[in-house]
Amino acid sequence: MTWTEKVSMRLAKRLKTEDTTYSVGQLAHGIEIFMLNIINGLALIIVSAIFHIFGEVMLLCCLFFLHRLLTGGVHLRNPWTCLLATLSLLIAGGYLLKHLPVLPAPYAQLLVLVGVGLSISINYRHAPAAHTYAPTNPAIQRRNRFIVLWMLGVGCAISISLVGYTYQYSMTYTLAVLLQSVLLMPSSFRLVSRLEKTFLRG
Repeated sequence: MTWTEKVSMRLAKRLKTEDTTYSVGQLAHGIEIFMLNIINGLALIIVSAIFHIFGEVMLLCCLFFLHRLLTGGVHLRNPWTCLLATLSLLIAGGYLLKHLPVLPAPYAQLLVLVGVGLSISINYRHAPAAHTYAPTNPAIQRRNRFIVLWMLGVGCAISISLVGYTYQYSMTYTLAVLLQSVLLMPSSFRLVSRLEKTFLRG
């Protein structure tokens, strides 16, 4: 049992009352997720500040998780591996955005159109992805898919129209939705599963 599990279990036992509809285990799980999100956020802030890419990483992170809340995606079983993977992905993305060369407007618009177009195609086929927290109700799944496809369409139109004014924001949106879309694909789930099995054997 990790220290976060121990702390969350202790807190859950203190918070649990006779009127609480949730079990100690459910409360502990929720508390642990909250704690891990705080740790992840602090780590992201510190590392991005060290590399002077705080603004790029924060915007990328917000857009990435905005879509992930509706679509789900690949989840790692170990919270610390998850922290490292999230940190690596978003820091690498922020660094790329910081040093991205400015393309002429027509090429940038084409890049946005292709990137978001791919994201729409992947989300149409695979969103919401099956995972622990995904809704199992087909009506909710259809609603989430509709919302995210609508968001992508609007986001694409805004990014293309503003590429001459807010080039980096347009590129950040494109990268954020493309990253999240790739994590919906069955091949991503298979790859992560193989990697986790390999590390467990090692």
